[in-house]
Amino acid sequence: MANKKKRTEKKTSVIDLLPYIFIVAVVPLIVYLHIDDLDPAEDAIWKTRDFYPDLLSYCKSLWFRIASAFGLCLFAFRIIQGRVQLKQRLSLYVPAAVYIIFIILSTVTSKYASIALSGFVARYEGMLVLVFYIINMLILFNVIREEWQIQFLLKSLLVSACVISLIGLTQFAGRDFFQTGLGKSLILPAEFVESELSFNFGTMVYGTLSNPNYMGSYVALVFPIAVMIVLMSEKVALRSGAAVLSVLLLVNLVGSGSDAGLVGLGAGAIIAAVYFLRKYRKYLFRNKIIVILSVAIVLAAGGFLTREMVSRFEAESAQTYYLEDITFNKGSARIISSTETLEIRFTEEQLTFYDAEGNNLHVNVKEGETGINITFKESAYQCYRLKVTEDVLEIRNGDVGFFIRLDGGSLRLVGINEDETNRIVKPEAIDVKGYEKVGSARAYIWSRTIPLLKNTALAGYGPDTFAIVFPQNDYIGKINAYNTPLMIVDKPHNMYLQIAINTGILSLVAFLAIIVVYLVTGIKACFLNHAAGRISQYGAGIFIGICAYLVAGFFNDSSIAVAPVFWVLLGIGFACNIMAASDMDGHRKSAVSHEQRQ
Repeated sequence: MANKKKRTEKKTSVIDLLPYIFIVAVVPLIVYLHIDDLDPAEDAIWKTRDFYPDLLSYCKSLWFRIASAFGLCLFAFRIIQGRVQLKQRLSLYVPAAVYIIFIILSTVTSKYASIALSGFVARYEGMLVLVFYIINMLILFNVIREEWQIQFLLKSLLVSACVISLIGLTQFAGRDFFQTGLGKSLILPAEFVESELSFNFGTMVYGTLSNPNYMGSYVALVFPIAVMIVLMSEKVALRSGAAVLSVLLLVNLVGSGSDAGLVGLGAGAIIAAVYFLRKYRKYLFRNKIIVILSVAIVLAAGGFLTREMVSRFEAESAQTYYLEDITFNKGSARIISSTETLEIRFTEEQLTFYDAEGNNLHVNVKEGETGINITFKESAYQCYRLKVTEDVLEIRNGDVGFFIRLDGGSLRLVGINEDETNRIVKPEAIDVKGYEKVGSARAYIWSRTIPLLKNTALAGYGPDTFAIVFPQNDYIGKINAYNTPLMIVDKPHNMYLQIAINTGILSLVAFLAIIVVYLVTGIKACFLNHAAGRISQYGAGIFIGICAYLVAGFFNDSSIAVAPVFWVLLGIGFACNIMAASDMDGHRKSAVSHEQRQ
């Protein structure tokens, strides 16, 4: 009878896990075309069309919400049945509740409530998604009570990671699976299968995720778990599969070109080294050759990464052309750079050019197939390349390029979504002059984002509204950061700034409180636990992955492609910490009892 009861409880628990198996294993794999009609606020800053063909995010968000809603209903049913008892952990419940409250508050007070509810185009991480992140974590914390449940979820995650990595491998090889006939038939409705399909990632690896940067965050999160399975699994097939997956994940990370992923994984490697040195130092130091080789590899890898980061910083901070300002006055425009000023006058359908002192510049004019090409004879202006096509003047200097509309006696800068202006806006910003390109323009984004925080002490602008409140008309800044004013900045490339802007600084404090509780319980249960069982080892792998993801979060933002996996693992991690701590307490009591008997 007892065995029958145990089988029944286990079967019920499997059903309870199904929504979360779907979230970690299926949702990241979903790639399917959805034509999204834009909200007016989105249309004002997005592409020139009033719709967006989304392949990589909308359906992920939709199915995540469906699975999460099903999981919540199932959990509530189990509570009513009395099959699940809530664990006592106010230190987790309080900040989680506060976070949810400020997410909802930021939504209902937002000027863009409809977007805050469902999410911005191409991202779809609105209020419902954010709230479900937290609820999923709490549910898993309460549902997971046995080792097999952890194994089931982690194995599902690794199978999914293997599929993503294999697809990423085709992209790394320049043979993107989604560009093949079979690939297109899986992700496009029948009427679009013959259409041309292209992603703006070049040869960078993105797998099934919405950006190569997110591949970096995904690898940082999953790789430590795969490695831990290699080290602790007793089944040869599972160890071999996890080892192969580990290699595939590293290949995908390299192919993605994600510096954030590298930094996150580097931080994870340091934490892993601390873990293994503390846990197994007496075994590790028996073989001095292995120790010396390991230290040499770590130092070499650290030196390589440092050299790459320094060289990248030097390259991005060495701007050959820096635009200070563009001013307009009736039929003239002054292009003011750090080295010279080019004045353009347009009168009686004629263009003339002058330097800062008003001296006429001599030009070379050549008719081209698509317009009139203009260069200058003066040495200070020889890097300029101008082209007139109908009523548009294109101005280029090196990699920098922008357009000016020639309209009767008026000149206007052409901006995003066909915006045209003769009044250049310079928003409040932290001074990063000359360093806008650093970190793939992260320095620029952060310098314009941080001043926005003064309005988000209590509530944020609304979930997923960053792209709307960011100063998209900062054309001078964008030219210096991206070489064009036409770039749309739709994410802050920093998870913590993203939370503070979208849902408020207090919500960020609540999120950090959740993380601090997890880190403290994780260190006690997994790093300081001398009765290291399998639960503790699973917990350590998850702990290292979450820490790596959090470090990558300083350079990447939350996304529907990876965040659902993070929050599920966080819930599993909390459960592992409680279970491992319980094992540790049991070990201590057993040891005390043994000593007393002696």
